[in-house]
Amino acid sequence: AVLFCYDLWLPEDFQPTPVDGEVEEFFLWEIDQIMESFHPDCPDPIKPNCYVVIIHYLLRTGQVSPDVPGYLDLLRELRSAQCR
Repeated sequence: AVLFCYDLWLPEDFQPTPVDGEVEEFFLWEIDQIMESFHPDCPDPIKPNCYVVIIHYLLRTGQVSPDVPGYLDLLRELRSAQCR
């Protein structure tokens, strides 16, 4: 499958409302909270398939440095459509 990711800039006071039954609630996290959600002990409210999009965002915005071990492997996996 191919995922197309888009950045959607919204007003600061925008409050999304779940209406389709797909999600229970929306919440806004700081980057530190997002990074903490990757820890195995984190009580995770994020669906596993969403992590590919989150990782893509973190790489694109420089939140994950190219100096991090495995950076190039991660980038290669995301672009190869062979993510496991």
